[in-house]
Formats: sequence, structure tokens, C-alpha cells
Amino acid sequence: MRVAIDARKLAPTQSGIGVYTHTLVAGLLEADPGLELLLLDNGGRLEADIAGPRVETVRVPFFADSPLTRLALGPLLRRRSFDLFHAPFDVSPRVAAPLVVTIHDLNWIVNPRYVSNNPVTRFFGGHYYRAALNASMDAARRIIAVSTATRNAIVEFAPWHEPKVRVVHDALDPERLSAPATQPGRSPLAGIVGPANPFVLTVGQGLPYKNHANAVRGFLRAFGDRPEYRLVLVRRSDLADRELAALLRTPAARAQVICLPHVAPSVLGALYAAARIVLHPSYYEGFGLPLLEAMAAGAPVVTSSVSSMPEVVGPAALLVSPGDADAIARAMRTLDADEALRARLIAEGRRRAATFSRERFARETLAVYREAAQGGPRPKD
Repeated sequence: MRVAIDARKLAPTQSGIGVYTHTLVAGLLEADPGLELLLLDNGGRLEADIAGPRVETVRVPFFADSPLTRLALGPLLRRRSFDLFHAPFDVSPRVAAPLVVTIHDLNWIVNPRYVSNNPVTRFFGGHYYRAALNASMDAARRIIAVSTATRNAIVEFAPWHEPKVRVVHDALDPERLSAPATQPGRSPLAGIVGPANPFVLTVGQGLPYKNHANAVRGFLRAFGDRPEYRLVLVRRSDLADRELAALLRTPAARAQVICLPHVAPSVLGALYAAARIVLHPSYYEGFGLPLLEAMAAGAPVVTSSVSSMPEVVGPAALLVSPGDADAIARAMRTLDADEALRARLIAEGRRRAATFSRERFARETLAVYREAAQGGPRPKD
């Protein structure tokens, strides 16, 4: 089988969808020696583990989220041969081959306020992504949902798609965070947090649904009287957030909160491994990759009791209401003080993370490909 995969979100930085796509491609090449891939590239340099004689790349001169993906990508690929096209995010082209679409979440449909604080962005982005999601799901022979929570959201929004939705949980990339983070003899966290400072780690892009304001509030209520404690907030794509900005200007936050717009994957791995607690208080997630990474690194987790997060962590975390900063603070104080609880959650987390393997991810995705290629609902014109 020859599969075309839109890999443009792999570069220049690895977003959650970029990590998903990299893990997918590397896993597929390992799982099926007969599989050939046609990868759509936006000019970024693909990693060595997804290059080789079975991989062909096609340069696409526009962004993955562009309307041109829907309008112009199909004609651009017309002379290329492939048996199936996989769009690993919301926007897909019109192609003659069977289409598989991965839906990570329905943020733009469930609540556009989760995605932007700007009403203009919410209006236009909401209309665009709602149209793109609907078109992609209508055209797809199979829809991959990255969690049961996402599957349920799809079925609630568009119940007629239920027969073609398949849940394939996201996976842990075993190499992404494991490379040496620094030169021998030098701490990978030098210049970020000191060895005498226990810290809480929160990771996520700078969008409202990540609930970073309540992460800061909860941390300060839990450890504001512990001056040695730090909150390390790795906040990619730091968009305007007046509420959070006001919190970060307070003397308490300036003394204890460290904000990082981006860190290398190896440094992120070191942060997970050294964190006293990983706090992930999102209001909504399609999956929640930081939870999986934290559990694999042996960090105990406090996360939200809503959306996909209980599904991902199972019994390996403390669950709280994301809107209750006091509950977030209580859970962190409990987890900091109770060593037996910490040990149990760390052990449970490592066991649970091991079940989200790249091998399982690739195998289940290949099964969806074969199902889509053999038949099922036809794409709409």
C-alpha cells in the first residue's frame, strides 16, 4: 500500500499535531515493511528516522491550514500515485483516493472561547474551522478520533458519522524526549531552575482552554508560603491573555513563576523527569500528550476531571475541577506531602504510559487504513 500523509505540521516546530504526525510516520514504517509513504512537506527538514527509500516527499508551497489545502492540493497531487490519503488534522484536500482524517478535538465547535480571547478571531476562525471540519468528516471514509472523548464529541455533533469513527489513542514517541539535553557535566536545567528549587511543571500552548491562569492561581495558593518552590510554565505560542498577564505581574508570581515560550524536546524531557508535580488543568483536550509524557518520565500528575484527561491517566493521577483553583491547590499540597501516594501514582503512571506504545498506535492505524481502502462510505463530491 502507498499512503499519502500531510506532514506539513512537522516543521518548523513540533506542535501536538506535529508530534502526532512524526510518531505516526515513524511507527508505520516500523510496523509494515511493505508500506510506502508519500509525505507532503512544507520545506522543513524531515527527521532521519522518517527518511529512506520507502518515503517520497512532495513540497507544498502553502501552509497546512490554508484554504488552498482544500482548493488546490488535490490538483497538485493529481499526477501522484497513492492508494489512500491521511489528513492528520482538520483540513483535508479533495482527492480521488479514499480519505482518512484524524480529528484531535472539536474546540472550535464545542466552544470557540477555548481557542482565542479575540472575538474577531473567534468569529472568523470558528466559521473557517467549522466548515473545514465538516468538509473533512463528510469526505472521509474513516475518521480517527484520538480518544473516546473526542469520538463522543464527534458523535454528539454529527451522529451520522458514528459508523465511520474509530478510536486510535495517541502514542508516546520513545525518542522525542530522550536525547541528551546538554553537554556532559552540565545540568540540562541550568539557567531555568536551581537544584534547591522543587518545582511544578505545566506544559501547553498559550490558548485559553489550557487554563494557565488557574494553574498560576492554584500554584500560588498551594506554595506561595514556600519561597523555594517554583512553577515552570512552558507556554508555546504565547498569545495575548490579559488575565494571565495580570497574575504574572504580581510580586508573588514574579518571585516564583518561570515562564518559558519554548524549550528543546530534550530539555522538556529533563523538566518532566525533575518535576515534583506536573499540573495539567485544561478545560478541554482531545487527548493530552503532556499527561502521557509526564507519566512516562515518572512525574506524579494533577489534572482535570473532564474531557479526555481521566481517560488518558486512569488511576495514575489526582483529578480536580479545572475551574476550582482551591481544589487544584489542595491536590498539589496533598501530592507534595504524601510520599506513599506519590510513589503509587508514579508507578501507576509508568505502567499506564507503557500501554500507549508507538507499535500499538501504528498497528491500529494500519487497520483503519485497510478498512478504508477496502470500502465504506464514499467521499462526497
